[in-house]
Amino acid sequence: MKRLLPALLVAIALMACQWDKARPAEAAIKDPAAYEAFKSSVTKHKAELTGKPHSEVSNYFFHLVNDSLPAYWNGTPWDFYGMTRTPQKGDIACGYFVTNTLADLGFRIERVKLAQVASGDMIKVLCTDIKTCNGIKNFEAYMDRQPVNSVYILGLDFHTGYIVKDAEGSWFFHSNYIKRSGVMKEKIGESAALAKNKFFMIGSLTGNKKLLGEWVSK
Repeated sequence: MKRLLPALLVAIALMACQWDKARPAEAAIKDPAAYEAFKSSVTKHKAELTGKPHSEVSNYFFHLVNDSLPAYWNGTPWDFYGMTRTPQKGDIACGYFVTNTLADLGFRIERVKLAQVASGDMIKVLCTDIKTCNGIKNFEAYMDRQPVNSVYILGLDFHTGYIVKDAEGSWFFHSNYIKRSGVMKEKIGESAALAKNKFFMIGSLTGNKKLLGEWVSK
């Protein structure tokens, strides 16, 4: 029994690690009051970043999109006409998912108008360093060259969402229309929505110094 104990402890530890990795998608915060408190905390903290270096502002925004928003929005259902402002309550279309969450973080944008235009037009308004490419392989190669802790808006043939890149790679954070799956954050190499797409247009949010500067100062 003593010989089996170390192996048993290792197995339990490995199971715990695997469970922790799955937890963010499974433990979406469903209390609307918690989301309102989160938005208030963002308003307060971003104001404290006024005048700070762009890298500091950009890093804070990255963590909001990469870490905080998924905790609230993952699992919120997709619908073509969905426009909910409250995660886990109602439905959300892909364009409204991007513009509603940006508005919730305090960006002063034309939320409804940008949600309804072509994704390329949204990208031209909100992003810098805009690039286009054909095919998933070319898109993956482009993302391999991009810096970590960065956030983008991606426009596809008939879809849109965030791309975030962290130390583990690049992720597609979007309201997924396939099988009406809803909001999810998935590795770009594992996304069916990306794999079947032909044209990619991407622009940087974290690289837009003007946008982020106005965000923290208003």
